[in-house]
Amino acid sequence: MSGNLNGMSKMRDLVEDLFKIYVAEIDSNNSKIMQNVNEKYTLIDKSMISSYLYFKILSNLKIENETSKSVLMNYLLRQVIYGETGNLDLEISDNSKKGLYNEIINKLVIDQFNYKNRILKVLKYNYSQIDNNIYFELMEFCEKITEYYILDKLSRRGNKEAKEWLINTKNKFKNYKKDINKKIKENSKKENDLDENLQNIEKEKLSILNKIIKNKFKNTEYYNLIQVALKLKDVYRYSTLTCVVPEDVLFHQYSMVVVNMVIADYMIEKGENVDKYELVKKCLFHDFGEYKGNEIVAQIKVYNDETKKMFTEIEEKDEQELKELIGEDLYIIIKEYKSGKEGYIAELIDKILGIMKIWTEARLHE
Repeated sequence: MSGNLNGMSKMRDLVEDLFKIYVAEIDSNNSKIMQNVNEKYTLIDKSMISSYLYFKILSNLKIENETSKSVLMNYLLRQVIYGETGNLDLEISDNSKKGLYNEIINKLVIDQFNYKNRILKVLKYNYSQIDNNIYFELMEFCEKITEYYILDKLSRRGNKEAKEWLINTKNKFKNYKKDINKKIKENSKKENDLDENLQNIEKEKLSILNKIIKNKFKNTEYYNLIQVALKLKDVYRYSTLTCVVPEDVLFHQYSMVVVNMVIADYMIEKGENVDKYELVKKCLFHDFGEYKGNEIVAQIKVYNDETKKMFTEIEEKDEQELKELIGEDLYIIIKEYKSGKEGYIAELIDKILGIMKIWTEARLHE
């Protein structure tokens, strides 16, 4: 009997921890980027779109190693703290101060995660500082490109202030090109695997900037990927409740990433063989097929055999169009989302997050 009680107590602690993590994500998603010209896009939105771009660049260059994986996972986890504390990801104009600033921010982030881990009973955030490297610099580059296209979307919707920022940002890209060219020349004199990756990354960054400056970026999979991700921001997950905090698909995928990272660490600690990075990949892309706005409540999709068949056909058609937009490499991740142990875990957490969302909204409505 005592064993059952202990098991129930641990389960309650686990559920309570999940809610704490989920609510922290919701809180983090309130912080806007470029707040004085933008009322829509949050730090979480920027981090997700930047992550997709980062992933695609490395995929195209066929670069995947433990450092590049760790940078992506730590970056996504760090956004929980960045969002809760406001926009800490500031642009430091004085390069001599940048190292000090980053050191202070890293300490703050670690302190905040230590606090969060003290109030969690079973689960833990597994965040550790990673020294600056070529993949951090690539992520910073992806953030610059993401901000540019967020401004572009805002300006296309009539935001005149955003249009001014857009022009200024494009001018900064021209100066940024000079720094990249310099780095390429310096690195061409060295020969080892790390520097070869750096050289390829810098050349790809330069190619992207050149295409943007010459207005030729629209013909690339990178541009298509950014536009699909921006559309996901405009697709809201359906609920029979009138939500106090509506949840868009882009944020939902972020929630999936963070919760699954924490769950993966818990399972690994308990002796389970789980590929954490594979789980992150699946969560990042699992709902990409909804970019056309066809978020439909699950019980309608599985109402009977005919609805199952109909919605399967619709989703397959959308996914095929998506494949042409973002490329075979990312399409495979979406197509094989449910496969393997990691697919099972991701699907299970997806359902749990849906229940948590309903419970949270019901409490907010009280």
